[in-house]
Amino acid sequence: MQVGLFDHVEHGERPLSLLFDERLKFAEAADAAGIYCLHIAEHHATPLNMAPVPGVYLGALARTTRRMRLGPLVYLLPLYSPLRMVEEICMLDHLSHGRLEVGVGRGVSPYELSFHKVAHDDSRDIFVDAFNCISAGLTTDTLTYRGKHFVYENVPIALRPLQQPHPPFWYASSSAIGATWAGAQGLHFVTLGPTRSAKASIDAYRDALAKRGAPAQPKPEFAGGAVIGLSRYIFSSPRATRTPGASPRRRWRLTSPTSNGLARATAIPG
Repeated sequence: MQVGLFDHVEHGERPLSLLFDERLKFAEAADAAGIYCLHIAEHHATPLNMAPVPGVYLGALARTTRRMRLGPLVYLLPLYSPLRMVEEICMLDHLSHGRLEVGVGRGVSPYELSFHKVAHDDSRDIFVDAFNCISAGLTTDTLTYRGKHFVYENVPIALRPLQQPHPPFWYASSSAIGATWAGAQGLHFVTLGPTRSAKASIDAYRDALAKRGAPAQPKPEFAGGAVIGLSRYIFSSPRATRTPGASPRRRWRLTSPTSNGLARATAIPG
């Protein structure tokens, strides 16, 4: 089992520069403590996430940390140019010296997508098209791609990722549809929700992965090569014994492991 962190970088009711400084120090401490990976959320137009451009934030993290793996969970692909995404992934992989993990998704909030003029009903098709285009762009010197939403013709790709053929891809979903797609693609997988529904998502992922045969980029540090994460919360008080009814001073979000999965936890200021 490996332990990692998931951070929304939510509003902390303090100056943003101070919030970033605190989070970078937190990441540095996590790196020194032996945490496996730090995953960063992407949300827009909400205090839930004050780092809505994860690539910029991850660039800073790449130079603050030395061993811990890093990545978005997830890049909202319908909001990006696939060509620009290829270039950003390559830059971050080199800035982190090959520690990048790339989470991808379509976006859970129809409101956030609508702010960017993307219809939620169209987002899955756009996401799949973007993912296919990015996957092609990371493994070629000249990109020619023709999809429903993205078309490129003989575009020189000057950057290549440090990890070959490219950094590992992750997918996060709480639905059987998304879990099945992730397994069929051989991606690493993260889910959340009540135990019964989370188990259904994990089972769907495992079934699809078994039909595929193996993950696209196996991780030898995990049994079977595929990572499965399950998000959970832990609430703790400043004292070992808390007064009944008292509110906790600090809250933690934990991802507990499955038999071949990943555990993640992060402190939420409160």
